[in-house]
Amino acid sequence: MPCFVSRFLQVFVISVSIVGVVAYSAVSWAGKNDKVFRVFVVHSYGPDHICGAPQFRGIERALTERLGKGRLVFEHFYMLTKTQYITPDEIRQRGDLALRAIKDFDPDLIMTLDDNAFRTVGLDLAGDATRPVVFSGLNNPPEVYNQTHRFMQSRSYPGGNITGIYEKLYLYKTLQVLKQALPQCRRVVGITDESFTGQALYRQMLLEAEQNRGSLPVEWELRQVRTFREYKQLVDALNRDTSVDAIFPLAFLLVDEQGRPVSGRAILSWTLVHSSLPELAINYELCRLGLFGGAAVHFESMGYAAGLFGVAILEGQHPGNLPIVDAPEFAIVFNTSRAAMLSKKIPLPLLMAADAVYTSMPLIEQQ
Repeated sequence: MPCFVSRFLQVFVISVSIVGVVAYSAVSWAGKNDKVFRVFVVHSYGPDHICGAPQFRGIERALTERLGKGRLVFEHFYMLTKTQYITPDEIRQRGDLALRAIKDFDPDLIMTLDDNAFRTVGLDLAGDATRPVVFSGLNNPPEVYNQTHRFMQSRSYPGGNITGIYEKLYLYKTLQVLKQALPQCRRVVGITDESFTGQALYRQMLLEAEQNRGSLPVEWELRQVRTFREYKQLVDALNRDTSVDAIFPLAFLLVDEQGRPVSGRAILSWTLVHSSLPELAINYELCRLGLFGGAAVHFESMGYAAGLFGVAILEGQHPGNLPIVDAPEFAIVFNTSRAAMLSKKIPLPLLMAADAVYTSMPLIEQQ
């Protein structure tokens, strides 16, 4: 396991070193220049969303560490596409409002968090040399968006005004860590919703499973649901199925029987209370809130890598020269309270090698 952690650190260093030299050399230059940079951040979701919030923390940390807090002015636009504006027309309208706000704010840099912000805002700015864009947290491969609206020549050389971080999920390594934590694990079922992001996650999981066909350490299956009721019925069925040993809950936009959106926190809270299966966590925050864990993307580190791209651009680098890279690789993370609740014992060597171990379950303890 130390080799796994070492590999995580190695990939992270590689991913940020692309701009690290430029950003580091810019520190001394920054001290000689009092220019204030205007940064516009388009969030696909809300200010406290479990995916978007940690990404922005990383972005803010990278920019302030390298440029100084006093030289930055942030403007935020929250699209709220998980809680209020969920139909395709509503999401498009939110993107149009963000584009108008960008025009009014006239930023030096635009950063988009997650897919909805990029596809409705970032892509519309493709080719505008006055509007450098850095994306973070894409679930759809960049090539998918490039087919819709050409914005890059290749990942290694985007060539235009857009670059960023692709949120690769490393399905093989996720299942590998789960198998090490639970050696008797035989079958895992992933659950996504039918939203745009849910479809992107579904496609990404299919792609990564196909790329590792024949070598996955457990049997892997994907399911999709549209409503909270369907989700509950599926989880109940999986709990009764003795061949299923764990789930990967990725359904964060479901509607109730009145068609109203159910929050991701409510979905996961219900899961923790009613499911007897360990859950893989897509990121650190979900494990901190109570999910079993395994291997997870550190969303703040992903945001930090995107922030370093932003530093390089603000200091004069052309975004088209900065290669699009995968998110920093997974790290190991577990929630021992959830493990105890499920009567699961995680091997001590694996716990000792973990990057983070959480001992509480705020999602259900605060109810």
